[in-house]
Amino acid sequence: MRCTFLAAAAAVVVLITVNRANAVCFDDTAHYIKHGYYVNTMWPWPYVCPDRNAVSEPFCIMVNNGWRRENLLGAHYFNPGTNQLNAAGELRVKWIMTQEPPQRRNIFVERELDAKVNSQRTAAVREYASQFAADNHAPQVTETNLMSEGRPAVIVDFTNTKFQQNMPAPVL
Repeated sequence: MRCTFLAAAAAVVVLITVNRANAVCFDDTAHYIKHGYYVNTMWPWPYVCPDRNAVSEPFCIMVNNGWRRENLLGAHYFNPGTNQLNAAGELRVKWIMTQEPPQRRNIFVERELDAKVNSQRTAAVREYASQFAADNHAPQVTETNLMSEGRPAVIVDFTNTKFQQNMPAPVL
């Protein structure tokens, strides 16, 4: 009798745990089905925003690179011996600090191999640009590895002058 009682108690315990396990299994399945339904009804939306960002991000990078190129001061804007701004460099810095949109008034200085030259040029630009800074905000001057494609105005003037001097006389 005692064995029968123990066997019956063990069977009751097993049946209770099996019912609870089935209930947990059914609850997990119902949750899985509901989750799948909501994922399917929202389907394209979770992927639209990242796709839009991925498409527009290169344009933002290109705009920033264009402004960086526009505000770049190359070696021809500095005096070779003193690393101070020449007249063209001063005009360029003045134009950047007064004419460009306030959020784009960042000045970039072309980096040279010598760190001393870089620091002298950056300090010269920062000192001159601070004269035009609005509300006493220090101008943002940054060194960059971007190469300037410009050339000194003396060379451009010399080229144009020589071209005009060597033009043949107009003949009918």
